[in-house]
Amino acid sequence: MEIKDLKTPVQAQQVQDLIADVLSLPLTRSTPQLQSVKPEKLPQSLMDKLWIKMAEMYGHRWTANFGVSADPNHSWATVLKGITGQQIANGLNALVEKPEANDWPPPANVFRSMCLQVPGLPTESQAWGEALRGEYSHKAVKIAAEATSTFDLRTARPGDKALRQRFERNYAIVMRRAQTGQPLEGRIAKGIGHDSTRPREQVQLEHSRKEAEALVIAQGIPANGQSARAMLLAKLNIRRDDHV
Repeated sequence: MEIKDLKTPVQAQQVQDLIADVLSLPLTRSTPQLQSVKPEKLPQSLMDKLWIKMAEMYGHRWTANFGVSADPNHSWATVLKGITGQQIANGLNALVEKPEANDWPPPANVFRSMCLQVPGLPTESQAWGEALRGEYSHKAVKIAAEATSTFDLRTARPGDKALRQRFERNYAIVMRRAQTGQPLEGRIAKGIGHDSTRPREQVQLEHSRKEAEALVIAQGIPANGQSARAMLLAKLNIRRDDHV
């Protein structure tokens, strides 16, 4: 079979034409995917309802600063991403309950915090004090305390930073459940811990047990009682059938 030479003038010209075609392609062909990725925002329907309520509450002070209609590209739409209609209602109710609510519209981030507030839910600092005392003003505090260890909390000092970090992590998870309307109960995955996150007495007890086990193994002492008894009888030359 005859193998033709690939480096013919015609084929070389074809390769050059192909290269020219590739180089002539726009360099931004892959950019539409990047441009299509937009930051998550509050749905326009909720934005419209929020704008109407804010205009009713603040009038010209709202429309003069934020516009008469809800712009989908407004910063409020981005700041409030992930917020539900019920949470927006909670935020509006919080504004009504505040005496200074009619003074001036709040910034978007402040309003978001109001939306995430749960009535009766104590702050982290308040919840920490309640957990140490074993007195819970809200079910979320009790759940977080049980996930942390009520024994450790009852015997802890207020300045125990490691224990407080464990509790605040668990409380933040339960608070998030309350803020999003999820059931408060449920397993809380334990974080990556180490000896500094556990009581010192527990660490010392575990260390002592490991040393004792290592000593027993080194001396050839049986680990269970039945084997130890048999070894002792053998050393004393006592046969069990002698006592039957």
